[in-house]
Order: sequence, then structure tokens, then C-alpha cells
Amino acid sequence: MTMTIARFIIAAALAGGIAASLSAADPVKTSAQGIYTEAQAAEGAELYQGSCAACHGVALGGSMETPPLNGKWVANWAGKPMSHVVDYISHAMPLYAPGSLSPEDNAKIVAYLLKANAMPAGSVALPSDPAALDKLRFDVAKRYEPKP
Repeated sequence: MTMTIARFIIAAALAGGIAASLSAADPVKTSAQGIYTEAQAAEGAELYQGSCAACHGVALGGSMETPPLNGKWVANWAGKPMSHVVDYISHAMPLYAPGSLSPEDNAKIVAYLLKANAMPAGSVALPSDPAALDKLRFDVAKRYEPKP
């Protein structure tokens, strides 16, 4: 019996150590940690104007039919993986041609939305790969006010 308990304790310790090393090797980053580049956001701004502004407004304010992409928009995605918002955009937007933008273009548009909602840029571009986007989250600790 004591040998079985000892084996269980050793197995549990090994499993815990492996899990801890895996999570430490690949930590989750938030939008407050600079998960896009300025250049990517600039390209996203151009794409936004051509594909999104007609419905969501030039300044992201939305209209009576479409939601704004600032303020409350950030709160709606708070704590969720970036893969969720990029996936939503890639399947539902633009309204007149859903799914017509490439994954890279969708990531650029999200980079622009992050910048427009006062989230800091960093040195690495926002990825378009869903697995990589799963490791990035909208920051829940801060509330952002959009830049004028």
C-alpha cells in the first residue's frame, strides 16, 4: 500500500512539474503587452477604411445598424482569446463579403482596432495563426478609451 501511495505521489509530482514547465515556456500575453506592431496597425487602418468603415464608421463609431468598434467593443472581448475575435471577423465580415479577407488581413485589422483603442504596440506582429492567437488575450485589468 505504501509503495502505491509513493508511486502516486511521484507520478503527481512529475505531472505537475511537466505542466508547470509547459505553461512557463509559453505564457499567455495580453493586449496591454504590445502584441501587434505599428506597421501592422497602419496596414490594418488602410484595410479597415476599405472593408469596414462603410458600416462601422471612419472613426469606429458605428451607426444605428452596426456596433462601434471602440469602448464597449473592447469590454465585450475582455479576457477572451484573440483567436475568437479574428475568427469572428474572418467568418462574418465584411458584411457584404464574409470571409473574403485573408487571415493576415484580418490580423492587421485587429491590430488597427487594438491601436485605435489605445492598446500599446510591440515589436512582434499579431499572428494570424489560430493556435498562436489562442495564447493572446484582451486585457481585462484596464479599461481603454479610444484615441480621438
